[in-house]
Amino acid sequence: MPLALIASLSLVLLALLGGCALPPSQTVSPASSPDLARIEKRQKELDAQIAALRGDLSQLQTEVRRQQAQLEGLQRSTVAEKDTARGEITARVAPPEPVAPPAPSAPAPGSATETYLRAFSDYASGRYPQAIAGFEEFLRAFPDNEYASNAQFWIGECYYAQQNYEQAAVEFMKMATRYPQSTRTPDALLKTASAYQKLGRGDEARQLMNLLRERYPQSAAAQKNLEP
Repeated sequence: MPLALIASLSLVLLALLGGCALPPSQTVSPASSPDLARIEKRQKELDAQIAALRGDLSQLQTEVRRQQAQLEGLQRSTVAEKDTARGEITARVAPPEPVAPPAPSAPAPGSATETYLRAFSDYASGRYPQAIAGFEEFLRAFPDNEYASNAQFWIGECYYAQQNYEQAAVEFMKMATRYPQSTRTPDALLKTASAYQKLGRGDEARQLMNLLRERYPQSAAAQKNLEP
């Protein structure tokens, strides 16, 4: 059920939040400074990922609440109008016996929200092959949905997390070219450049960073630098 998926996503997010923070009282000796730098860099990457997860989870919860409200409105409209034989009097007739309405539910299985939620749950839980298949199914069935750009971005993230940087670059560039107005497009260009950097294609990575800063100069991604 979608609500159960949302609950599982929330638990994953809480687990990430609980496990990512560095102990405040930790004392680092000069000899461990390189390790501390790597830990701090990883911390920033995790913070950015958690912020993105929060954004998607919040959007999906809002969508489910909206659809629940629509369902409740339909349930309240069960009173029908009945005309007399002459058509002179119109009366509102309630059902003969009160029937408790079913509990509001999230979208039916196979809907856009259900399909996206399931794939997103797999991604948040680290089941990357299943998440890729789910997001690709979502894009085939709902190519014009408002979450289509997000789905394409998460496909790239799945490949990146598996260190398949070649395919990750392909998927991120696909997202950037198909959805240039998306708020995640600057991040997609940054991740493409990062993937090229890890593949040893430094010149292409720098060209992409220049493109990112030219097209999206005010974005947070444009202010970042690639790893050496």
